[in-house]
Amino acid sequence: MAATRRSSFLPRQAHRLLNRALNQSRVVALVGARQVGKTTLARLVTEAKDGTFLNLEEPGVLDAVERDPGTVLGSPRPITIDEFQHGGDALLRAIKAKVDRWRSPGQVLLTGSTRFTTVPMLSESLAGRVVILDLWPLSQGEIRRTTDHFVGALFGSTAKLRSFPSSTQTRKDVLRMLCAGGYPAVYRMSGPARRRWYESYVRTITQRDVRTFSRVQDLEALPRLLRLLAARTAQELNVNEVSKELGIPRTTLASYIPLLETVALVYRLPAWSTNLTSKVVRHPKLHFTDVGLAAELLGVGPSALANPINRVLGPLLETFVAGEIGRQVTWSRILVDLYHFRDHNGPEVDLILEARDGRVAGVEVKASSTVQGRDFRGLDVLAERLGDRFRNGVVLYLGERVMPFGARRTALPLSALWAI
Repeated sequence: MAATRRSSFLPRQAHRLLNRALNQSRVVALVGARQVGKTTLARLVTEAKDGTFLNLEEPGVLDAVERDPGTVLGSPRPITIDEFQHGGDALLRAIKAKVDRWRSPGQVLLTGSTRFTTVPMLSESLAGRVVILDLWPLSQGEIRRTTDHFVGALFGSTAKLRSFPSSTQTRKDVLRMLCAGGYPAVYRMSGPARRRWYESYVRTITQRDVRTFSRVQDLEALPRLLRLLAARTAQELNVNEVSKELGIPRTTLASYIPLLETVALVYRLPAWSTNLTSKVVRHPKLHFTDVGLAAELLGVGPSALANPINRVLGPLLETFVAGEIGRQVTWSRILVDLYHFRDHNGPEVDLILEARDGRVAGVEVKASSTVQGRDFRGLDVLAERLGDRFRNGVVLYLGERVMPFGARRTALPLSALWAI
């Protein structure tokens, strides 16, 4: 069975990170949305180390852990506990006691379908003892088995960035890619099979998973909220507008959106706070973790996106780029934080990448096959105000050619994301 799993397993960038974390930390938590591949990756790592794998979604296993978590934790290490959030406080207290007695690394690997840092009960229990790794859906580089080092290239030389060859990716290819998304179980599906998978996926999360950590009064509102948010992906989040459109009180909605963040379906991209101007808009943008889910919730396929009057291609493409870069940030050697930027006077940049040493790069996304100088307006503002801190400004577009637009400003085909 192990050989079969290995032969069908699509290599993940997180595999190397996970092994390294287990060599350095007593507890490692691998977290992300359902169906992104956490269990598969955790099994591979556990089997390679002759450890113990426990799935808390199996009733007998959960019953044993609830009765006596201390005894279960005496199994061969690393002890991998899949969907650990079902074990509750008692399990976490037992893990804390165990790793405090024996301080060697690689004792426990946790996987969970909730974002660890958004649940205070979990993050506080193992503070200072755990390394947290985020696992996203598959990146395009993982699907295509290419390099996936675009983030690092943004902070390198402009000349090297411009050495990327012309793209052979067609517009039709891009539309299919957006709708396919990156969930391992579904990205090769199409038509009714994909639709049924997504329907079941949303139902499982909104009707079952959310109940494990929150009492939601109106479960039927969550799928409707997801569809509405899909129509607003890549836009600044205005809770008042969403409240009015959905007919849910603002106070209720303000608690529902964090639930969708906790189960890693959506995330907020914060506004870039800087002293460069007092007129910066400070509202976060909302993005879907997987663009394929957003497209399905909107009921659009490749043919619908190809229609020139369709207005959702631009936001979906921006969400796709934000997600690809977000994935790469988890394994980039350069520590980077992601933001968006908009000035009240108009200039904006879809993605700001700020390295911990203060260097900044910017990315604009255009759903067109041509680029003009005005598409660099926001990047020009950044370059002028930041001076030497500004490394590169890139416009990613649906054309084929690499085109320079002045010092440290470059138009690149979308495929540069996974081919650099």
